[in-house]
Amino acid sequence: MGAVKRHPALADVAAVLFDKDGTLLDFQATWGPATRDVLHALSDGDSVVFRDLSASCGFLPESGGFLPDSPIIGGYTDDFAPAWAFRLGQSYDQAFKSQVDSMFRDASLRHLTGYDDVVPALESLRAHGIPIGLATNDAAATAQAHLKKLEIDGFFAFVAGYDSGYGGKPGGGMVEAFAKAIDLPASAITLVGDSPHDMDAARAAGAVPAGIARTEMAAQVLADRRPAITVTDLSGLLAALGLSSAI
Repeated sequence: MGAVKRHPALADVAAVLFDKDGTLLDFQATWGPATRDVLHALSDGDSVVFRDLSASCGFLPESGGFLPDSPIIGGYTDDFAPAWAFRLGQSYDQAFKSQVDSMFRDASLRHLTGYDDVVPALESLRAHGIPIGLATNDAAATAQAHLKKLEIDGFFAFVAGYDSGYGGKPGGGMVEAFAKAIDLPASAITLVGDSPHDMDAARAAGAVPAGIARTEMAAQVLADRRPAITVTDLSGLLAALGLSSAI
């Protein structure tokens, strides 16, 4: 299929900055079982503690899903791990944070599930000379490990996590750092993600917020933030950029 007309909202976009979870990775398939593993380990087999930790972060043990406002969906470690430390009678310090990040990295790698359209979309963007970056509220080391295991790390000119020194989303620091790294204004970047944090981070930096609603929950939470454009998969993103959507 040949090139198609660009969506007006992306008319000036020359680079794409992706969120990771729920955008490139199947959030539920990866983080549902990973969160269960981490909470089982932290609770050391105590079912009461396990359920208390689950409730504190909006994890639903029966289904392995999450409440829409769960901080694990769009937040970073500082958004949910302090409550775990408190319930476990521990101090929330760098050691505890590093422990949680390490446990999540190992657990998520065991359950890692990428979407089928990711590699073809990244190949298309690269073929058209469009710089690609990643901005996630996950730890940077975990993000790098995910990209490597999925064999897509070579596509990314920039990778940042909440601990990379630019701040986490909804702040615009990661967007601004990507813009600097590729020597483009933030207005020439679209941040593609599935959460309100992504949309807010894009706007904070002056980039174009593009929602990707792969699930009904994502569609619902994105609606209030009014992205410049919302697609349901990466074919839709390519089409909006005037590229082939046949992936």
